[in-house]
Amino acid sequence: MRQLLVLSAALLALLTSAHGAALPDSTKLRRVGVLPVPAIGYSPETRGYVGAVALLTLRLYPHDTATRTSNAKVEVNFTRNRQRIFNAEWTLLLRREQYLSQGLVSYQRFPEYFWGVGNDAPESAKELLDSRRVELRATFLRQLRPFVFAGPRVQLQHLYDLRPAAGGLLERGQVPGSGGGTSSGAGYEVVYDGRDNLLNPQRRGYVRLAQTYFGGWLGSDFRFTRYELDARRYRRLGRKVVLAGQLTATLHSGQPPFRMLALLGSDADMRGYYRGRFRDRQYAAAQAELRVPLFWRVGAVAFGGAGQVARNLGGFGLHDLKPSAGVGLRFLVDKRENVNLRFDYGVGQQGNSGFYVAFGEAF
Repeated sequence: MRQLLVLSAALLALLTSAHGAALPDSTKLRRVGVLPVPAIGYSPETRGYVGAVALLTLRLYPHDTATRTSNAKVEVNFTRNRQRIFNAEWTLLLRREQYLSQGLVSYQRFPEYFWGVGNDAPESAKELLDSRRVELRATFLRQLRPFVFAGPRVQLQHLYDLRPAAGGLLERGQVPGSGGGTSSGAGYEVVYDGRDNLLNPQRRGYVRLAQTYFGGWLGSDFRFTRYELDARRYRRLGRKVVLAGQLTATLHSGQPPFRMLALLGSDADMRGYYRGRFRDRQYAAAQAELRVPLFWRVGAVAFGGAGQVARNLGGFGLHDLKPSAGVGLRFLVDKRENVNLRFDYGVGQQGNSGFYVAFGEAF
């Protein structure tokens, strides 16, 4: 864990020393923008889905042009895999950026596949698990200096009504958490957020370091500690082309349940892999993305990356990295706040692939 702290401190010092000029001035800023749209799409975890999503862009202090736009998103989806998803998430900058709050509240009836634990979990081990899940993540951070925040965080995941496949690892109880249970924890976050736009950043960077302890005195059925690092950098190549890079790591001590392990694959990093296709106690990944405007409100991206899960830090190796690559299109749905609707197609190893539709950039 010492290496994680040293790396985070170095990145934080680098980025805070170059946060640049103030945000562009504008005298015609609306207070609330709402983008309600039907949600029709596809991802490896859901296959086809339909529903609705509303993105709110919030100017909590409309006459203060130095305060960046906050945002919140509410979505309801129903999928071909009989999944029901109700999510609400937010990023709020309060009192002219003196406070930062981020969080998620979610309920999911979510049949999903499980391949076991490890970076080499075979396709033959694939089994279907039906379950219900309630999740909560929330932070309330205080500004320490411009763009730098710190404060407490809480996290909860309650997994119940499990219906594992007959004869599989979960039904036999060979995996921690196979009977469900509650993971509840508390900890802290330190964040540098110098992005010029939270949903479509083009300059500066972002670093988040978090530590969360899960234990019995917090109501948790499992005892473990989670460490998270998310470091991003954005650089303009010319006036409109943007090169973005990200490094992420999720590390654990103790024994988290299988659903709280580090999961490889998502619509944000390691695109092309089913979320949780590979899982273990430790995870690290890196990706880069080139964002290019084409014409009118349409843009294109190309991205690539690599990641791996391992039981211990010594289990990481270049020969075990999983590759990820893909392309995407962007449509500028809110010109005033510079918000894109994105369409990404990613591929990985061994026939893994996925198509994603979402508001905002992947990172």
